[in-house]
Amino acid sequence: MAKRPAFLLTLLFCATALTGFAFAANPQQSPLPDLMPEHSSAITQYEMDIVLDPDGHTIRGTIHATWRNQTEAATSELLWHVYNNAWRDRDSVALVEARAYGSNGVPREWGDTEIIHTKVLQPDGSWSTLLNTWVAHENAPHDRTVMRTPLATPVAPGAEVTIEVKFVAVLPPAFRRMGYGSEGYLHAVQWYPKFGVFEKLDGEMVWSCEPYHYLSEFYADYGTYDVRLTLPAHYQNHMVSSGSIVGEPQIAGDQITYTLHADDIHDFAWTVDPEARVIHRPFVEKEWRDIEEEEKVAAALGRPVEAVRPKDTEMILLLQPEHGEYEEEYFTALARALYYFGLWYGTYPYETISCVDPAHDARATGGMEYPRLFTVGVRKGLHETHLSPEGTTVHEFGHQFWYGLVGNDEFRHAFLDEGFNTYSTSRILHKAWPSSRYYDSILGHEFTGKSPVDLPSYGADDVRALLTMQRLEIPDLGFMPALSYELRRRTSIEKWLAQVPSLSFFKEVPRSSRVWNRSVHQYDWAQPIEVPTFALLDGQLRRTNSYNRPAMTLFTLQELMGETRWIRLMRAWHEKMRFQHPQPSEWAKHLAEFGAGATVSGLDTSGVVQTVSFDWHDFWQQAYHGNDRMDFGVARLDNRPSVADSTAGQGDGAEPYEENIWDVRIAVRRYDGFRVPVEIRVHWSDDTITNHLWAGQDSVWKLERLRHDTKAMRVQVDPEHKLMLDRNRLNNERRVEPDHDRAWNYSVRALLWAQQVLHWYGGMG
Repeated sequence: MAKRPAFLLTLLFCATALTGFAFAANPQQSPLPDLMPEHSSAITQYEMDIVLDPDGHTIRGTIHATWRNQTEAATSELLWHVYNNAWRDRDSVALVEARAYGSNGVPREWGDTEIIHTKVLQPDGSWSTLLNTWVAHENAPHDRTVMRTPLATPVAPGAEVTIEVKFVAVLPPAFRRMGYGSEGYLHAVQWYPKFGVFEKLDGEMVWSCEPYHYLSEFYADYGTYDVRLTLPAHYQNHMVSSGSIVGEPQIAGDQITYTLHADDIHDFAWTVDPEARVIHRPFVEKEWRDIEEEEKVAAALGRPVEAVRPKDTEMILLLQPEHGEYEEEYFTALARALYYFGLWYGTYPYETISCVDPAHDARATGGMEYPRLFTVGVRKGLHETHLSPEGTTVHEFGHQFWYGLVGNDEFRHAFLDEGFNTYSTSRILHKAWPSSRYYDSILGHEFTGKSPVDLPSYGADDVRALLTMQRLEIPDLGFMPALSYELRRRTSIEKWLAQVPSLSFFKEVPRSSRVWNRSVHQYDWAQPIEVPTFALLDGQLRRTNSYNRPAMTLFTLQELMGETRWIRLMRAWHEKMRFQHPQPSEWAKHLAEFGAGATVSGLDTSGVVQTVSFDWHDFWQQAYHGNDRMDFGVARLDNRPSVADSTAGQGDGAEPYEENIWDVRIAVRRYDGFRVPVEIRVHWSDDTITNHLWAGQDSVWKLERLRHDTKAMRVQVDPEHKLMLDRNRLNNERRVEPDHDRAWNYSVRALLWAQQVLHWYGGMG
């Protein structure tokens, strides 16, 4: 009798394999240890006295900056980021690299930061002057975005040093994330000298202090900020920042001074605009509760529901007066982001979160993130299904977690913030809003609809561009050099005229926030994800390798690992790495640890149930270090009448085939290099379904059923669409009989589209 439960479980397992793929049971729901620190180790401390001139873009300041050496190595120098010098002339790293990538844009006016003096605090309380040097870059020897300060006395492990820096920063007109507008708007970011990070790179203790790269973002240590910010008086009640306002602002003559404080952040930003409204609204988590999701997360973590709920905070919106109709959209998106990020990953720990809607002539400052403050931007005329500004609001807030609270090196490992955040943004948009729709833009206004035919567009070096009269492309013929001239630029009007009338468009084509990431498959994956951002081939590859490709990798891992394991994995990663500087090797180790035990089961080619464990180390080697694409597809589906007697039919007129007996042959191919277990579903003519499993290591998987009494009618590879990395889903299914309903639907739509276009143009004549 003791063996009967095991026997019944075996029968149940086999039955499951015949009707559906079986995953390993969820891990035991023991409580996940709370790994989240309350505060950072506060390596830096900045005390700032800052004055904004009446011109609205010249900042004068004195900083007392303290750096604590929490490593095991001494250093006899300090390195600083002086990012604003990226705009002092054309010789900066940022603008040299921009030209190399084909962008010749420069600020309308130059900006720069002048260091007036640098002093070090001596043990007796006096100050000694230090001499700084600028760190040259091999491609831009005149770059001034990294400053070196030699020290007479090295900073030993456990010791600290305090430096006084007096500077004047002139910010440029709005350009690449920062600057000012024409009516008093100023977005002050990367405006002050900021310490680099002293850490171990490639086995050696060095200052990680990259210059301002064209394709990279930022990296710094956590600390505290105490800022006295003095502004022209007309900015009263028109300021938001990375800090909390301490006490009442002080007004003296035509100036107002704010005292600001922030703990556990690694940068400080502020925005002012005398024309904008600053609106405060509380975020109260109980007003946004998703009970079902809360219970699922709590069960997976083994914690009470109350312990996983986000905490309340204050939302602040700096809103342009002409965008008043978007106030609710901004606040709704921010509240939902606060709720789901807090529920899935951990509490948002700060008192406030500020969202900036940039001025109309300062849109270049939009779509960027800083601790406790981020910028968005919205354009009138967008269709409501565009989810603007909702999508950008969720994404830029998300950087409070992936970059803000988990502070990875964005120069070298951008996928750890942009990739994780793109994934998280897609999850929230999918969860909290209906799917957006495809749309077309005509004269700045958007209309839902997707044309059944997309106009071809060809870039430089593609001779096909001549077919649409876009470019004249003549290759190097030997006796004359290559020629490449732009003949005309496609405008929204031209595109519309080629597709009118809009009523013939497919009106309700959904644009899934998750599936949208797969658009990256159309671009060349020229380099692996592990390549640092500043070393990538071009700007498009930055979007591929930093945003969508990592997001698809995370979605694939989520589906393969199972929901419970994945919830625990992502929560533990955020809690463990909060206020830290995580490395890709730590993520790989974390993935293997929390993914351990995940398996998938299905029938092998002989009909026996097999179970395969996922090799997460191998998966990550391929996804991160390698550059192979994933592509599995059905290569063959044959049902041939089975031969009854090989000698029959030779001269006596007998039929050699048996009636309703078939030789079934199915083949699935791995068309590219990426290897992973693959699920295969076969639909038979008697309405039964068998689910098979292929380890995916070989180039071909074959299933043969000779002298079988049913035909295979349909074969599906990855039927549950778990493999977001699979580049071509068109080859994932093959049928014996086509889906006539779908073909008929699209044919009629295409015919109506062509008919109406001809009628429209005919009516013009």
